[in-house]
Amino acid sequence: MLSVMHRVYFDSNASIGHCFLLWLDKSKGDLARIPGGPKEGLIVTIYMIGEIELEATLEWSAKYEAWIARPIEGTVRDNTESWDDHA
Repeated sequence: MLSVMHRVYFDSNASIGHCFLLWLDKSKGDLARIPGGPKEGLIVTIYMIGEIELEATLEWSAKYEAWIARPIEGTVRDNTESWDDHA
């Protein structure tokens, strides 16, 4: 069975501790495209267009009332291609 990796935009400036808030409009749009919606523990690829991407685990933050991404160590890589479907 193939695993489908969902891509969610993030901004490295929106960090809280070792996590990233996914509260930008582009992030929310990407989360909305996940079939059945985002879920705690779902592994996604978070990306910054033309910069970096990495795997992360989704968590809901009641404090920020937003989804956050907890990066998975050792998965950072360059993202030299544009995955921006709105460009």
